[in-house]
Amino acid sequence: MATTLNDIAGVYYHQGRYEEALAYYEVVLSIYRESRGDRHPNAAGTLNNITGENLGDRRPDMATALSKITGVYDSQGRYEEASAYNEEALSILKENLGDRRPDMATALNDIADVYYHQGRYEEALAYYEEALSIQKESLGDRHPSHQN
Repeated sequence: MATTLNDIAGVYYHQGRYEEALAYYEVVLSIYRESRGDRHPNAAGTLNNITGENLGDRRPDMATALSKITGVYDSQGRYEEASAYNEEALSILKENLGDRRPDMATALNDIADVYYHQGRYEEALAYYEEALSIQKESLGDRHPSHQN
């Protein structure tokens, strides 16, 4: 169910229907919070779907849900809210995966994007550079994947 709701939210997001997307993303986030340790394949699309650990709100799939909400707020120019969700997502990833994983680069890129959209270019650049450093370290200098 969460996967389908997430897909519906994505359609609304890409149509520019941000309030509707946000409503669906918040339902997905709620499902993740309620399904602590749930291993059902429809629950979440990231790393901890297959683990038996009960991490609740601090699971890596929570970071994914938070980053999707961040994207909606960022697109609406609601930067303070976007930053709050970004910071929480980054904290969850650091706690669960460590500082030097590709997932961290994606989270850092998301933070940089919000700063960039605010015209806070020096702060954005610092986060982009850190993300690039992690990508090079974990994926190599010439890896073609797009991390954000």
